[in-house]
Amino acid sequence: MIPTGLRHPSLSYIQDIFNSADFVNNLILYMPLGIALGGTSVTRAFLFGLCLSTCAEVLQLGYVDRIPSFLDILSNTCGAVIGYLIARPLLRTFHDPQSLRLYRPVTVGAIPIAILATLTLLHHRPASDFSNWSPAFHLAAGNELTGDRPWSGTISELAIYPFAMSPAQVSDLTGQTTELPGAAIVGPMQFTASTTRFGRPLLSRHEELALYKKLVSANQLTLVVRMQTNNLEQSGPARIVTYSLNPVSGNFMLGQIGNTLTFRLRTPGSGLSGSEPALNSGPVLSLGHSNLVAAVYDGRISRLYVDGKLVAEADLGPRRPRLPRRGRHWLPGQLPIREIELGGAEILVSGLFTIGIFGLCGVPGRPLRRFLLGGVAGGAIGAIVWVFGVSNPGLGTRILLECVAAGLVISASVEGERAAPRVQVQQRGL
Repeated sequence: MIPTGLRHPSLSYIQDIFNSADFVNNLILYMPLGIALGGTSVTRAFLFGLCLSTCAEVLQLGYVDRIPSFLDILSNTCGAVIGYLIARPLLRTFHDPQSLRLYRPVTVGAIPIAILATLTLLHHRPASDFSNWSPAFHLAAGNELTGDRPWSGTISELAIYPFAMSPAQVSDLTGQTTELPGAAIVGPMQFTASTTRFGRPLLSRHEELALYKKLVSANQLTLVVRMQTNNLEQSGPARIVTYSLNPVSGNFMLGQIGNTLTFRLRTPGSGLSGSEPALNSGPVLSLGHSNLVAAVYDGRISRLYVDGKLVAEADLGPRRPRLPRRGRHWLPGQLPIREIELGGAEILVSGLFTIGIFGLCGVPGRPLRRFLLGGVAGGAIGAIVWVFGVSNPGLGTRILLECVAAGLVISASVEGERAAPRVQVQQRGL
């Protein structure tokens, strides 16, 4: 459920397009669920996979940048069943341990480990400014200057502002007759025969340098484009507006993929092409309809609006993945590596801290008290990360809930050591 931007739920977001890589990813994703249910029945594994996947897809109707699909439900459910079928013969072959004993001095040591790990999540965040921008790049519309990312459509207005517009300001621009405001460093440009300028620099060299200096000094921008696509089968992404040298090196880029939009912004944390991560909307484009698109960056959060509605959002401040690039090469290109690493670290640290708290305080005998202690312990880690390391309330809420859930899972998995029953021996005299 990444990212966590909300949108008005609509069945129009459902897309059933088969993708072999995505199908295999979903199978692997739900196999652990089936393995965990290996001691039950295939019916239960099927129903658990079906219900959990259906809930996830229904929630994605209201989440920005998510595409719900019936094919995802099918592949997830199949993954759970496959996991179950793998687990059954393993359970017959190997001993099934019911519990693992943890000694209290060892478990208490998990507390300082969890605290140190939490500190590593809060410090040494990379710069999310424009310090790695290049002044040699060119601003163009409709194509790269290399000519290999053509876009079919019309642009009626274009403007670039050296500040981040608020959601209210973006919403005020959505009127069909509303002219773009002044104070722009580029435009507002009026295009009447824009196709004649596609793939060519829009500014002189002097104007390009002024654009570069202004945006780099501000470390904020708002790109506003009033556009209309002529083709919903474009890919590449097809360049609507680009500030770049070639398809792989650019300062920012607004493009089209099918009926969706993508925005890439280059920072030290998002890579040379701005694709780590890129903003990707849901299905927002249609033929014969003009859209006002606004890409806004406030120095930390990158947002994409279409007709005044938020369709994608990403925090460019978190650290880049530690996973080596050689290993990442073998993973699916759309896999959110950075979010998975961050989420996995939070869950692991919360679980460790919860185990340590149980080792320090003991495991309460009553389930309610045990779950309360575990939830508070996990939530403590989430609250620390939220307060000191996250500026986005939506992301902070997600982190807090994930950490509380990790604490509750640990609570459901532990039990206090039962004392051996006392045996009274009565000696009878002879």
